[in-house]
Amino acid sequence: MSVQQRRQYDPEFKRHVVLITEEPGRSVPEVRENLGISVDLL
Repeated sequence: MSVQQRRQYDPEFKRHVVLITEEPGRSVPEVRENLGISVDLL
C-alpha cells in the first residue's frame, strides 16, 4: 500500500487562482476543474 503525498501550492500559484476566480464570467467550479484542484481545497 502506498502513501499519497499532499500537493503543495506556492503563494504565487494561490494568488493566481484567486485572481482567476475574481474575473467576470469565471466560476469557482470552472477554475477548480481546469486546474485540477479538489472541491475541498478551493
